[in-house]
Parts: sequence; C-alpha cells; structure tokens
Amino acid sequence: MRTIKTLSIVLVAVLPIRDALAEPPSLAATARSFLAALNEDQRDDAAWPFGHRERGMIRFAPIGLEGARHGHLDDHAKAKGEDLLAHVLSARGYQKTRAIRQLELDLRVMESGWDEVDEFRDPERYHWAFFGEPAEDSDWGFRFEGHHLSVNVTATPGQVPATLPLFLGARPRLVPDGMPSAGVAVLGEEERLFRQLYRSLVGDQQEAAMLPYRAERGHMQGQVPTLADPEPVGLLRSSMTARQQALLDRFLALFTSLWNDEIAAQREAEIAAARDGMRFAFAALDQRPYYPFYVRVSGPGLLIEIDNTEDGNHLHAVWHRPGSDFGRDLLAAHLERHHRADPAKTRLAARQ
Repeated sequence: MRTIKTLSIVLVAVLPIRDALAEPPSLAATARSFLAALNEDQRDDAAWPFGHRERGMIRFAPIGLEGARHGHLDDHAKAKGEDLLAHVLSARGYQKTRAIRQLELDLRVMESGWDEVDEFRDPERYHWAFFGEPAEDSDWGFRFEGHHLSVNVTATPGQVPATLPLFLGARPRLVPDGMPSAGVAVLGEEERLFRQLYRSLVGDQQEAAMLPYRAERGHMQGQVPTLADPEPVGLLRSSMTARQQALLDRFLALFTSLWNDEIAAQREAEIAAARDGMRFAFAALDQRPYYPFYVRVSGPGLLIEIDNTEDGNHLHAVWHRPGSDFGRDLLAAHLERHHRADPAKTRLAARQ
C-alpha cells in the first residue's frame, strides 16, 4: 500500500527557529520588523490605508494579485515574512501554507509545455498587503495571498485578531509518484474525517445531509469576499449520535488548530456559539475511492466548505465568519466602546 506523507515529516525543517526562552514579540512588532526589512518600493507596493476597500478583497484565482511579491524580496525580508505567518499560525498551520505553495512546483510538471508556466506556477508568487500601520494601539491588518492561499488578519486593540475569511486549496489533491511533492495530500486528513462522518450516517440522517451533486463548484457559497449566513441545509448536529458529533468536532478542530493558541481558542469559541444551529451537508458524484465531492459545515456565524467538483483533483476550502468577516464585529465594538460613536454609524463604518 502506498504511504501518504504527512506534512510534519515533509516540512518540519522549514519552520522558523526561535529562542524558546525569549519573550515572543507582539504581532504588531513582528509586522513592523518585516516592513522594516523591505525596500522603499516594496513598502509602497504593500501599503494601503486601513479603510481602503482593498482590505475586504480576496482572490480565488491567482490573477490580479496585489501587494509586494514575496519572491522579489531579499532573503532577510523573506525570512521576516515567514516569521509573521508563523506568528499567527500554529506549526501545523504554517506547514500547510508551505505545502500549498510547494504544490506550484508540481503544477509546473503537470502543465509543462506552457510558455509561462515557470513564471505563473511559482512557490514565491505570493503577495503581501498591509492595511494601516502595525501598532498595539490602532487598527491594522495584513494579507498574504496567491494561488490557493489567502490569509487575512485584522488586529484591533485589546482583541484577539480576526483571521477570517481563510482560503486554502490543493491541486493535485494527492501528489502522484515522480512529482516534487510525491505523496502529499494537503487536505487529506480533513477529507478522511468528513468521509468517515458521512459513512456513519444512516437512514434519515443520510437523507438530511445529502445534497444533489452539482459540478463546477455549483454548491459553493463562500467563494466571495464576505457574505451573510447562507440558507440552512444539511443534517443538524443535534440529530447526530455522540460519536458522529465527535467526528464533526474533530473535523472542525483541523481548522481551528491552524492558528496559534490564542487565535485558535477564539475561533473555537465562535464555533461553539454556532453549535445549536450547526449543520453538515455533503454531495458526491459517485462512490469511487477518489471522487468529486462537496462538503459544508454551517451555522450562525459559521461557514466551512471544501469543494472538489471541478475534476476530482482540485480542492478549494474556505472558512468564513458570515456577517463578521475581516473583523467587522470587532471593529464596530471597538468604535462603540472607545470612541462613544453612535451604534448605527459604527456598524456602517465597520462594513466599509
């Protein structure tokens, strides 16, 4: 039987190394250190005002990317950028972002013969954008984005950073032998768990969870910058057995555990708040060992989707906090609490 490599084995060597005894720098300090390592043109390319509409953008295809290109930075600046990612992510989450970027080398092989393949399929064709000035006492944010990856962080004084929406993708789904990342399945554990959950459903449970198959990401709600709670579909968590609920919780934990401990705890609390209305939905073309599929976990303020309907070998995963993407709830609360603003005006400002 073929062994699928785990990301911890493949990529552990690339994690940034820190002094375990030293007090870690703040998120804002880590961002300032990165920005200081950029040259003037790169800082200009990466900078937007905090209130600019660009902060609320996310790109699900690697075109129209904005910001300072990671591959154009010098080695020192690249290392500082990796430190910033590692600051907000867990070790596992950081490894996953690295694995997604390395899949660009596999796509070079798959798409060889295309004149621009080396330029377009580049593990360093990812872009940094900053919104506002990183500081502990002000609102600011950053984005790291490219093919199959969009990490969005909004920092508000006194609050755990907002980190949604998040976009992850993988192609190929399982890298075949002979390729640079042979054996890697970037979203393989997530897929294994939701399949196990679906197979455990019986009778009315399966009927409630099953959606009609739609090709070309036809069920996907979250390939937009932000959205309201989608129409409830699927099997309620409360209609699952204790074992099935545990499987669902383990699936969700694979997403919350992408972040550092502080952020993960906040995302876990938000998911817990949606538990009473949480639903699981699934669609599949057929029952082949590897087949096109779509899965959704949703509830008030929660939407996680994985779609593999394009050709069965191309996954898109998105995680939204509907109604509060890009930290809009935190920003509204901050304005209302500290600036004595009218609540209706703060809600309007947070949406802009």
